Amino acid sequence: MLTIIIPRTTHDTELLDILERVLKQEREVLESIEPDDDLIEYNLNSILVVELVVELEIVYGIEIDDDDLLTENVSTLRRIQELVGKYQQIK
Repeated sequence: MLTIIIPRTTHDTELLDILERVLKQEREVLESIEPDDDLIEYNLNSILVVELVVELEIVYGIEIDDDDLLTENVSTLRRIQELVGKYQQIK
């Protein structure tokens, strides 16, 4: 089977770095995650959601409102990118 490697952007690399720290998963595992894969399958839980949000705020220089501190807002790579994008536009 042919494996296609899609070049990652700096934004993607930073997000993978964060997930590696928070989810404590090996990089190879994280790189195989599709944009809409449920991160709960990779050990994301309510406690780690808070840790993930704090990391996102630090790395991207944003402040996420309490109303957006929901597991569903960070349950996939796509949703994380949308959340970060929303707050980067506000900055």
